[in-house]
Amino acid sequence: MKRCKLIKKLTSAAVCAAMLLGIFCSGTAASAATTTPSGYISVYEQEISAYSGAIDALAEGMRNRQEQINISSYRVPIDKARVIFEAVINKNPELFYVAGRFGYNYYQNSGNNYINSLNPSYLYARDEVNEMMAEFDKKSEYYLSKITPDMSEFEKALILHDELILNSSYLLDGSTYTLMVDGTGKCEDYSRAYAFLLANAGIKSEMMLSSTADGNTQGMNHQWVKVRIDGNYYHVDPTWDDPVVKNASWYQTSGEARPNGYTGMVFHTYFLVSDELIGTNSLGRPHTGYTTFYPSPQTYDNAAFRDVTAPFCYVDGTLYTVINNSSGNTALVSYNPQADSFSELTSMSLYWSTPSGGYWVGSFSGLNYLDGLFYFNGPSKVYTYDLATGQTAEFASKPGNDNIYGINIINRDLYAYTTSTPSELRDGHLLAHIDEPLPPLAPGDVDANGYIDIRDATAVQRHLAMFITLDQRQLAAADFNGDSKIDVDDATDIQKYIAHII
Repeated sequence: MKRCKLIKKLTSAAVCAAMLLGIFCSGTAASAATTTPSGYISVYEQEISAYSGAIDALAEGMRNRQEQINISSYRVPIDKARVIFEAVINKNPELFYVAGRFGYNYYQNSGNNYINSLNPSYLYARDEVNEMMAEFDKKSEYYLSKITPDMSEFEKALILHDELILNSSYLLDGSTYTLMVDGTGKCEDYSRAYAFLLANAGIKSEMMLSSTADGNTQGMNHQWVKVRIDGNYYHVDPTWDDPVVKNASWYQTSGEARPNGYTGMVFHTYFLVSDELIGTNSLGRPHTGYTTFYPSPQTYDNAAFRDVTAPFCYVDGTLYTVINNSSGNTALVSYNPQADSFSELTSMSLYWSTPSGGYWVGSFSGLNYLDGLFYFNGPSKVYTYDLATGQTAEFASKPGNDNIYGINIINRDLYAYTTSTPSELRDGHLLAHIDEPLPPLAPGDVDANGYIDIRDATAVQRHLAMFITLDQRQLAAADFNGDSKIDVDDATDIQKYIAHII
């Protein structure tokens, strides 16, 4: 069973000018833009709609590290202290330096008790916060660099989902800050980090909380989000879509720490799920014990991406991933979200052996894209696929005897995640460093020797006759006249250039 620590609800007590201590899961996110865009993350909408002004004032006061934040003009009843505090933290994940302890002073009016000032506590000194914020911003900018303005909301949500999971690992003692910066954290940290990235990508979300406090027998001690795509909200659980969470409950009960590693793979089981589907056993344990302001339709419940276990890559307006095709082969495919269909680029007969001598059903490949090449793995090797030429080549072999279950490229270092079975988790092995791409060749220098002569014209002709194969740099150099095609005119023009005719 996959579980996580969630917010422990606060105990309210009406005491004059006294402190009310609240227990709240520590650790939230900062932001690439320092603050979360206003109105992009919602939570407890049924309860807090009348107190939005107080929540904004509290967020601004916390950013200024005020020890007492006056919200008397907003007439917030003292029994709403917990809910508005949680709302501030969840709606503004960059407030990672706010502790779980807070107090309040109250005043009476017409027999009712209202909060005069809420008094937060802070975890770090101002200088330390500034340094941490800079690190958080840097990592946030890395994630946000993976999306482009031309992407649809679906594509942005998918790529951010996959990138965050690909570079994160569940750790019970983590925080949202550590999840973003170091790649370790709990379910609320996955959710807040994802919601923050979505907000900075212009996508709204609703925070889903399912606590076991206050007699909620359906509570899960879990947190996830709903994401607005084309006007509708859908459940996304980034924690449970991380393969590293598969045996999380065992680590909780055993007292051992989670392995600090990734898997190089990403599930999409809980990506854009309806209210109906997420509450059933169809996907695993049902999500229960939450309230929501926005209904979720069944638009994507039967989508083809739900069974994909490799990350998606977005290249020049197209989504790509790896699937186990109808023939049982591992296939690199493009994905059309509108048609909900895959188109195959290449496939290979790759089978992952079991310790008993059989084979696991399915594909266990990761996928990365760098410098015009896709990188994907079989059980023993990593392969490349050249998107320009359609050529597949072997790139590296595995270390040891275990199978490769997923890969990831981090700072041009290729990591392979090797285990004896796909359910085991280990740190990745550094398999290879990918060198920086060579600079482009001068137009006409087809043989890459630094000169333009008759041998270059001959290389174009031999390429056209399919006697030789040119790589991407050579293909770019072979298009001598710049008409985006390589033909006999390019060979002729190179000869004219050599003869000083052009």
